[in-house]
Amino acid sequence: MNKIMEIAGVVASKIATLVSKVIPGFDTYVEEFRGILKWAIIIVAVSVIATGGWFAWQHFMGAKKAAEAEANVTQVRVERAVKKNFSDTYTVMGTIRGTTENELRFEIEGTLLRYNFAEGAKISKGENIAMLDTKDSVSKVAYAKGRYNSEKSSYYSAAQRCKVYEDLFKMKAISETKLQESRYEADAAQERMKSALSEFELAQSNLSKTNLASPGNGILAEILIQAGEFVTPHDVVAKFVSQGDANFEVDVPEKDVSKIKIGANVKITCDAYPGKDFLGVVREIAPTVKEKTRTTEIKINVPNDDGKLRSGMFARGEIVLSETTDAILVPPDSVIALGNETKLVPLVKPSSTKQGQGVVELRQVTVAQTTAKFTVISSGIKPDELIVVETQGQLSDGLPVQYTENSPEPTPPMK
Repeated sequence: MNKIMEIAGVVASKIATLVSKVIPGFDTYVEEFRGILKWAIIIVAVSVIATGGWFAWQHFMGAKKAAEAEANVTQVRVERAVKKNFSDTYTVMGTIRGTTENELRFEIEGTLLRYNFAEGAKISKGENIAMLDTKDSVSKVAYAKGRYNSEKSSYYSAAQRCKVYEDLFKMKAISETKLQESRYEADAAQERMKSALSEFELAQSNLSKTNLASPGNGILAEILIQAGEFVTPHDVVAKFVSQGDANFEVDVPEKDVSKIKIGANVKITCDAYPGKDFLGVVREIAPTVKEKTRTTEIKINVPNDDGKLRSGMFARGEIVLSETTDAILVPPDSVIALGNETKLVPLVKPSSTKQGQGVVELRQVTVAQTTAKFTVISSGIKPDELIVVETQGQLSDGLPVQYTENSPEPTPPMK
């Protein structure tokens, strides 16, 4: 303020001196004029400064309010709507089994002599997998054959004698009692011959049963009893898996069984074959629930012509529950439910003048299905529209927002 008064005094003196030179007789009023002029200049200067300060303050406050308003705009992240292919899957784990698994047993008892194949070998139908020691069986066949031949000779002799006695009886050379005795002897010899024949055929059959034949084309899965051990018809000596399709057996919790349908496609992977997928189909869903585990067994048929899938292998699978093509997918959290029927999705309409700004539109949509990861929209959203996927505040229709667009994700493949 002192500086202003000093400057005002200097300016007033110069003006008063100039006026006194121009106007004759003004000298007597110079001092008074100088004082008045000095204070006038001071008042004008203070007014100018005050006015400039007020405008500067208003400009500052306006800029501050604009900055605060811009800072208070709701921040959102958006994704551009894109039509994608989508499949909803259910992950399972289980065990590979042969379509037909046979427990191999010998029909007779004996000492296991040897196996003709090793575990894992491919075997054709009718080939002998293993055999018993045949010494006893061969001896029994020889004995039964000898006995049969003996009884057959006895029968032929008795039958010939009976015929002679019949001729003699006709000539009344012998009594009827003798004839009947010869007939009884022939009949008894015939019965003994038939019995010996049955024993001979049984011995031959038992000899053939010392070989354990393959029930079909397949693989010797497991050897349970080693050569040299004594076996009976009750003992399982090996396990055989028929070649062809395999079963992928899984247990599904009872609450999820209703999601899975017969005929559903399944993608299967095994640790034994990294990077390779096997394709199967759900063929059987058990009608019961296991009481201990509260699960239901599901069998998935898997083509296995090359025999890569071995019984007992651990495997994982993805059962396709549903497939959708050209669908708009949004995160489940982006869907606002108003009751059971009305579903809204917040969209952003970009501003034509301000980059990265826009207003919210709550758009009613039709939901086809909802999964853990996505909600499938069948109508209500068009491609390239901006869908709000994340927000820092409450959204309402017409709300101004500042948005950031996520990078587009690749289209998920159909499984």
